Amino acid sequence: MTVLPRVLIVDRCAESREVLRTILQSRGAETLETDRPERACHLADTFRPDVIVLDADSDHSTAFEATNHLREAAGRNDTPIVILGTLRRPCGKLPAGQVLVKPYHYGTLIRRIDDLLAVA
Repeated sequence: MTVLPRVLIVDRCAESREVLRTILQSRGAETLETDRPERACHLADTFRPDVIVLDADSDHSTAFEATNHLREAAGRNDTPIVILGTLRRPCGKLPAGQVLVKPYHYGTLIRRIDDLLAVA
């Protein structure tokens, strides 16, 4: 039995989640979705996705704690995380290529996810 690569999508915009889900599933990936980073930590720990995609604008927590907690969960599970948007706060060091500044093109994002899945 082949195990499908799993991508966790965290974005408050349902349309963005739908576009990513449709593209990724057509490429053979399974997707998990949530509109809030607070919920994403539980999903990351429970389902251990191969890649996490986080829209930074979805985090409305105090001092962006939810993003930091999700990054910690990704680190615990050795899961690469791609952050979409402009980081307006200190997030510690991120490996090169893990931040895509808005506006971004879906093609660029999908190529980045494909690259990360290829090494997962």
